Amino acid sequence: MKVVKFFVGIILIGGLSLFGLKMYTANQHSEFAGIMDQLNPLVTEGEVYVKTKKPDAGNSYGTATYIQEAVDKNGKKRTVEFNGIGVLKEERYLKLTNKGAHVETYEEVDKNEVPEKALALIG
Repeated sequence: MKVVKFFVGIILIGGLSLFGLKMYTANQHSEFAGIMDQLNPLVTEGEVYVKTKKPDAGNSYGTATYIQEAVDKNGKKRTVEFNGIGVLKEERYLKLTNKGAHVETYEEVDKNEVPEKALALIG
């Protein structure tokens, strides 16, 4: 009986920890938040949309870093940080595949492919 209580306790502590991490990283865009969201099974995958702008930072290899407000198809906003292979053209629409703060991929889409609620918020 003690073994069962021990395992139930471990499962409860693990579940509460994962839920707490999900709540903590909900409004974060740091590298730590991206790693935690990528590993957390409670964080769902989704798609968000942004309109490209000038990069926030760059490095000597030509990689550009962007920190932007992204919007999902329901109009929910989230700040995301992602890297472009190079400097992206400005005023273009991107669909980002993400899992919380972790951006997995991005692709350029036409304006008419962006959901109406997202388009109203990102311009």
